[in-house]
Amino acid sequence: MERVFITGRGLLTPLGNGLEANEAALRNGTSGITAIPEFADVKLDSLIGGMADHDPQTELIDRKTKRFCPPVGLMSVVAAEEAFREAQIAVEDIPNMRMALVGGQAASNSRELFENAAKYVGSDYRLRSITPFAVPRIMPSSAVSILSLIFGIKGESYDISAACATSALALMQAARLIRSGEYDMVMTGGVEQLDWQTALGFCACRALSTHYNDTPEKASRPFDRNRDGFVLSSGAAYLVLESERSVKARGVRPICEITGLGANSNALDMVVPDADASAAVMAAALKDANLNIKDIGYINTHGTATPIGDVVELDAIRKVIGNSGAVPAINSTKSQTGHMVGATGAAEVIFSSIMLEKQFISRTINLEEPDEAFGWADLVREYREGVRFNHALSNSFAFGGSNACIIISRCD
Repeated sequence: MERVFITGRGLLTPLGNGLEANEAALRNGTSGITAIPEFADVKLDSLIGGMADHDPQTELIDRKTKRFCPPVGLMSVVAAEEAFREAQIAVEDIPNMRMALVGGQAASNSRELFENAAKYVGSDYRLRSITPFAVPRIMPSSAVSILSLIFGIKGESYDISAACATSALALMQAARLIRSGEYDMVMTGGVEQLDWQTALGFCACRALSTHYNDTPEKASRPFDRNRDGFVLSSGAAYLVLESERSVKARGVRPICEITGLGANSNALDMVVPDADASAAVMAAALKDANLNIKDIGYINTHGTATPIGDVVELDAIRKVIGNSGAVPAINSTKSQTGHMVGATGAAEVIFSSIMLEKQFISRTINLEEPDEAFGWADLVREYREGVRFNHALSNSFAFGGSNACIIISRCD
């Protein structure tokens, strides 16, 4: 079985464009949450969000291509471009590489669907009102298709959708393709755009924060006793995964290794998470990595700041710790970014890789009054520099019950 290494990473998040901007924000405890005017225009209950750059600039997309390239496509290309650059892969060489593409997108095409339907109805059902590029812009695999087209990736390519676990599961499938020896490299990750059409459903199920509309930067507050729901955000996060054989042949230095993978389903409730299933998926990832919980120095939680979700996840972590005496540091980077849904799993693996590589841990911002139920946990409330840890664990738990856990390890 081939070992799997991360050699390239690319990010667009509410914290900024690129790895450098995101690292600085993690270190500084910056919030990327702001007021979203269009949410107010349509009278949503939640008026805030984390808005990544939906129109980033790149020379790789010309005017012709942009006609059938929605924001998720633009964002994906820019993030993937940075990942290839860090991996020292020239764009012109990609078509000749044994490379696959596994992307993730959860619910990003609501606006495209809504606007096309509105144009059609508003024009008295005239087909000419709809662009002939509607299908490429609407299909769930639009971002993956754009990436394949722009970079000339000729291996298998497809989109995985599993709500909040989307890009974590995409990354896991990519890692499995390398482990099996089918591919030397896989470009993988996920993307999500932010619009009121998508936010509408989350408002209807009372999942979003509404108590901090006047102070957006305070709204995302995982583990805090005054948390009232998550903050919806957009972003793009992509990674180059590479086999040990390929890393050695190219003579590049890997950033870290993907050592543990775990996935399962709650199979109990559409929206309420389950501590036993969450604990089981972490245990599966630990077993896959041949590690135990004492080896994990840092856990990047799913940590969305919902009243129930945070309790269930911390209960699950406590089950995994058991009587081991382990005290891993725990935080939630969603306190800064909000919830990027389809992009969030990959983004948080990248965040974890930055902290593992640079040996720091960002704080959970807005954790002013920790829930008393979490008194046992080492919740990171102040920035930690110069920490020493070799393994990090990242959780993704989704509506629909899909769970994923990924462990990354430092390279010798």
